[in-house]
Amino acid sequence: MRMSNVIGKSDINKSGERGPREFKTRVVEKEGSVMVVAKRDVISTNPMNSIKNVAQLMKKHDFRRIPVTDAGTNRLEGMAVAIDILDFLGGGEKYNIIKKDYDGNFLAAINCPIEKIMIREYPFLDKKSSIDNAIDIMIDKRCSGIPIVDNKENKRITAIVTERDVLPIADKFGITVSDVMREKCITATPGMMISDVSKIMVRNRLRRLPVILDEEIVGIVTVFDVLKFIGYGEFGDKGIYAEDILSNAKVGDIMEKNVITVNPDQDLADISRLVEDTNIGGFPVVEDNTLLGIITTSDIIRGIYRNNK
Repeated sequence: MRMSNVIGKSDINKSGERGPREFKTRVVEKEGSVMVVAKRDVISTNPMNSIKNVAQLMKKHDFRRIPVTDAGTNRLEGMAVAIDILDFLGGGEKYNIIKKDYDGNFLAAINCPIEKIMIREYPFLDKKSSIDNAIDIMIDKRCSGIPIVDNKENKRITAIVTERDVLPIADKFGITVSDVMREKCITATPGMMISDVSKIMVRNRLRRLPVILDEEIVGIVTVFDVLKFIGYGEFGDKGIYAEDILSNAKVGDIMEKNVITVNPDQDLADISRLVEDTNIGGFPVVEDNTLLGIITTSDIIRGIYRNNK
């Protein structure tokens, strides 16, 4: 039985917990506690790399976001995010770039530099920051990953910290799924066009949508499912126009049919372990075959840490 992963604001002392991580013994001098859990081997790209190449990089490493850095200085310039690539390919306002600059031909547009669609003003931390600083940004700014730089002047990237890195683990938290889940859950149906689902995801900044048929959950569709369908930049003979590609298939063709669901009465400790065991970041909440809501890694972190402020 391994030790608890509860961290930061987590002098959490719920019954059954196995105790907090021992961070202080590993903290390097002049570095904050965030560097204990952050990943120092950062996969990044440069502003002039093509959207196609960045999409393929996301596929290769299974990342939703990749820091964009200056090729010479490694200075943080912004963040490339999977949902913004979907936005660009026909899901939202960024598709106007294709229509305006490339006459709607996304086979040409996909080779434009990532700087055209990257987020320039993206939250970051310096290496003296604490785990609590990271958690606050994740909760307040709704960021699932935060780049860490050497200092605020140079902004040379040194690490990245994600929700999975700070996810609390314990025997019991005394907080149930129903306490933190999102009840107003946007859903899709198997017959919806992928183009329509893409627009919903982009408009609401949602990574996943439960798929409902006859009031029962029959699947789940994610941003990665859509990008996988398009080909992560490997577009081949699928077509010239993004809207045509996204309108040529339905949600039922790409959704994951084997859905892991959770119960509203389960303790958040169960869901944290489920995230670790499955590497899945969100689960539909179901009772008596009825969808009640959805719970994500973000909801778990928000529920546990805000409950213990």
